[in-house]
Amino acid sequence: MSEHGSGPLLSEPEEAALIKDIAESLNEATDISEAMSAILPRLSHVLGLKTAWAFRYDPQRATFVEVGASGLPPALSANNAEALKSSWCECQDRMVKGHLDTAVNIVRCSRLRDANGDKEGLKFHASIPMKMNGRLLGILNVAADGAQVFTGPALDLLRAIGFHVAVTMDRAALVADMRRRNQQLESLASMARELTGMTVRDQLLGRAAQLLAERLGYEAVGILEGPVVVSRAIRKGRSESEYSYQDRESARLPADGRILLEDACSELTVPIPQYPFAIRVEGRTMGAFGPIDHDILRAFAWYLTALLEHLALYQEALDTARWAERRQLAADLHDSVSQHLFSALLLTRTLRQGEDSGNARLAERLESVLRDSQQEMRRLIEALRPEAAPLALELRHRLLRLKEILGSRLSWDVSDLSREYPGSVNEAVLRILDEALQNTLKHAPGASVHVILRESRAAVTLKVSDAGPGFDPAASRRGYGLSTMRERAAASGLRFRLRSQPGRGTHITVAIPEEAHGL
Repeated sequence: MSEHGSGPLLSEPEEAALIKDIAESLNEATDISEAMSAILPRLSHVLGLKTAWAFRYDPQRATFVEVGASGLPPALSANNAEALKSSWCECQDRMVKGHLDTAVNIVRCSRLRDANGDKEGLKFHASIPMKMNGRLLGILNVAADGAQVFTGPALDLLRAIGFHVAVTMDRAALVADMRRRNQQLESLASMARELTGMTVRDQLLGRAAQLLAERLGYEAVGILEGPVVVSRAIRKGRSESEYSYQDRESARLPADGRILLEDACSELTVPIPQYPFAIRVEGRTMGAFGPIDHDILRAFAWYLTALLEHLALYQEALDTARWAERRQLAADLHDSVSQHLFSALLLTRTLRQGEDSGNARLAERLESVLRDSQQEMRRLIEALRPEAAPLALELRHRLLRLKEILGSRLSWDVSDLSREYPGSVNEAVLRILDEALQNTLKHAPGASVHVILRESRAAVTLKVSDAGPGFDPAASRRGYGLSTMRERAAASGLRFRLRSQPGRGTHITVAIPEEAHGL
């Protein structure tokens, strides 16, 4: 307003009253949109300004987010204020380059210049950097139809108001973080309800990755087992409310650090306790993940641990029930059908001893059929009731008993096997497992232990790993326990391997080749 010239807009008491009025109004605002609506009537009365908007700045990500606006012309308000989002603008560029640090700059607005539609004559805006304790929080823009409105006294007043808006913005950011955390916790609860009851591990991990991407909005989510991606989910599209001024090429993670996204600039990996899995999220902006994300993912990781524990117990109960059913069926076949076949066989032998030659030949044929049926029944009973339970089932029984002692220090990943070995081979493997776990309890108290049983085309492999102090096998005197494990393995046709280094734990591997013969 040129009529004010360079003189004061208001008397000192009037200006103090205005600042106090604006500060009280901002103190009641819970977000920046309310703040804009609170200050605009006052600015309109003093400066004739009717339009304002604000951006929040994230220095880690070099991004701006439009957080509030009021009195926008149709050209800026159309399509949910799309013109204020996801694009470059001059005032933001100046701030990133350090040219919008302490003073108010008058800018011919690039957004108003490029927007389509009714701009209500607006061309210029004053950009007020909002700072608090030396931190740049964002930008407050107030628009006018000409630069002459922003006189020296007007800019001084806007600087004073900008400080109060900065306080409101900082408070609103804290409130927004609290709301986001609460929303994420609510999402975790709904995800928990959906995942509970799933009984297939791969399906559980796959759905978990999808839900993290869908419900929590992460761009890329993966469940890792070591360096291997077990499941992944990539969310299409990017946020429409932010624009990054970072150099994308220099901000990218190293090539070996981009596991889920080719253009990933940030990542966060959280292990799933007690299991060889981890949750990994990646984003296309720097500093995309903060303490809230870490806390949320860690809580979800513990929930996945509980689900995986439940699956292990469910599989154990299922295997036990199947085994009991097979044994019962074998007993029923032996006690009923097998006995009836034996009785029928005796009758045919009696019939053969008669004088009628025709009956004798018929009885001979019948006896042959019954004998074959009896042998087939014996084979069926043997298949249903082998000498011992399957290796995987016996191994889980042992680990479940030991978990009562070790608790969360013991974890395992035991797969069911498609092939069977002689009972002596199973016994040798289980004895080696017992010895390995006993050595861990003795030489690495307090260390975590992980057991894996896997089947490949060439062999079945048992691996026992602990995170204990380790030792140098070449320098250590061979103990009785190690000698016993090696002897058992050799006697049963198994391959035994020991790896250990001081400070690197101990790893024992037993491979069961297909031709393993047993003791």
